[in-house]
Amino acid sequence: MIHVLYAFAALVAINAPAMWGLARLRPGRGRTAGMGALVALDAAVLVCLVIEIGMALFFAQSDGFNLTMSSRNWFARHWHPVNALGYRDAEPGPKVPGEKLVLVVGDSFAAGHGIDRAEDRFGDVLARDLGSGWRVANAAQIGWDTVDEDQALRAYPLAPDVVVLAYFVNDIYRAAQKADFPLPFTIQFPRSAVAKYLVDHFALANFVYWRLARMGNVDDAAKGFWDRLRAAYVDPAVWAAHEAELDSLVDWCREHRARLIALVIPSLADVSGTAPMTAKVAAYFRQRGVEVVDLTPLLAGRAPSTLVVNGVDSHANVALNAEMAVLLRRAILAGGGGEGAAASAPPAAPR
Repeated sequence: MIHVLYAFAALVAINAPAMWGLARLRPGRGRTAGMGALVALDAAVLVCLVIEIGMALFFAQSDGFNLTMSSRNWFARHWHPVNALGYRDAEPGPKVPGEKLVLVVGDSFAAGHGIDRAEDRFGDVLARDLGSGWRVANAAQIGWDTVDEDQALRAYPLAPDVVVLAYFVNDIYRAAQKADFPLPFTIQFPRSAVAKYLVDHFALANFVYWRLARMGNVDDAAKGFWDRLRAAYVDPAVWAAHEAELDSLVDWCREHRARLIALVIPSLADVSGTAPMTAKVAAYFRQRGVEVVDLTPLLAGRAPSTLVVNGVDSHANVALNAEMAVLLRRAILAGGGGEGAAASAPPAAPR
């Protein structure tokens, strides 16, 4: 808010000499026009400052890329609890006799990016749906890929009975790097010092800049990224590297007698466009004997607006998290019917 005070002080500093100069003019059209222009400028700036204060204090909206001040406000308000392991989850106390632990491992979808209340994530809803005798824990971080998830699974202090791997299609990112197949996502930040200062320190300027950017360089960068990502899935070297990453996770679960269920999540903004990717991943898991809950056939044909958090955050909304929890509960209690249960579940009507 200190920058708002700077802006107000600058307005006062402009008004003082302007008023002095206008006072020296002879009464007439020039002086009247000058006064009118100054009043209009003052009014416009004051309105912007009022909007600025309101946005800085009260506007919190998640952003899929976490580029905006409103997204930072959202995280400050909603990203809790965070346990000693760094996960948005309760502390992992010891298991009680007879208790079964479901460990949800994944990235921002599992962590609940855009979900205001942690209890509305699919993992937390699943915990309530499973009832007594079950516990669901979360080991997920924004930006993770398969290697991170494998490491988190191995490092988790409690032995899971069931592992739910929330697989999103950008989890191949590390494998692409290993295979020298870069997946660039270049976003144009403000270039001039003045623009950078305004965007970095004023919520209104930040909002306007990033909304305009989404209609230009951000959307262009996203399209280029997704085109490149589709190509990565059909590149033999990339896929071989990714299979090795997935093998490591699958093998750990088998060695530790943990039942693995793969929750395969397409791009909610373009379900059909990522269907070849999710189909390839689902086929891999089936070949390895892993239960699959593939959301792609269930979400095909639905409007993205019924699936995502908001217009700038394409993570799963509360309603879709609840649907995922239903599918996972069915798969877990079926004791081996994950794929069939998911395939037979009718899609909910668009909301």
